[in-house]
Amino acid sequence: MKKIRQYDIHDKFLKEYADAAIENAQQILDAAKILLGKKSFAIAYFLSVAAIEEAGKAYMAFAARGRNLSDKGLKKKVQNMFEKHREKIISAFVGWISKSSKPDESIEAAVDLMIHLNRGREKSMYIDANADNSLSIPAQIIRPVAAIDVLKVAENCLHHTKNHISKNNPPAFSSFDDKLFCLRSEKIKEMFNKDFGKYLLSELKQTSGNFNFSRAIVTYHDKYFSKKKLFADEES
Repeated sequence: MKKIRQYDIHDKFLKEYADAAIENAQQILDAAKILLGKKSFAIAYFLSVAAIEEAGKAYMAFAARGRNLSDKGLKKKVQNMFEKHREKIISAFVGWISKSSKPDESIEAAVDLMIHLNRGREKSMYIDANADNSLSIPAQIIRPVAAIDVLKVAENCLHHTKNHISKNNPPAFSSFDDKLFCLRSEKIKEMFNKDFGKYLLSELKQTSGNFNFSRAIVTYHDKYFSKKKLFADEES
């Protein structure tokens, strides 16, 4: 596992980080356009994905400003997210989806794009060997239409991320949101494989108005999962 560098995270730093990531994303995108014009489709594809990731980092830094930055564990989690390709690509679509009139359809389309981008990133840049002993060569794999489409996606991600950051305040996260953010995804999956569903239905029946999903997950984790107990045992 890559060791996370030690640096401090605070509001001013995160604002500067977001601004710098937006500027760098634009410069990378400009370079991708030049290479696309020269028919260097594979490298143009790779740079477009890099621009998407920079836009994602800008959104991450923006959103992190709404968290409890005095918590060391939370700071480490934010730093770790900056290093993950998948997380950066996901974050790059938040601003775009938020402007959609049909968010459900937009999320479905974005998820499909995210999967392809995550797979195509390395294939567009590096020589690799396949199981049948053939070579994976970027210039032979990346089609012109794919490079053009990804560049358009990158332009949209950057435009909407920049717009979202400039017109909104960072989201206000509760202590439950922050704790959920710090829980490992593997642990959350394991909780869902226990009887969290039963606990969730029970809580929903007792709640009127807005339901705090983060609170439900964190409470189940603290009260049952971390103590190796089941909600069903309490019910019986």
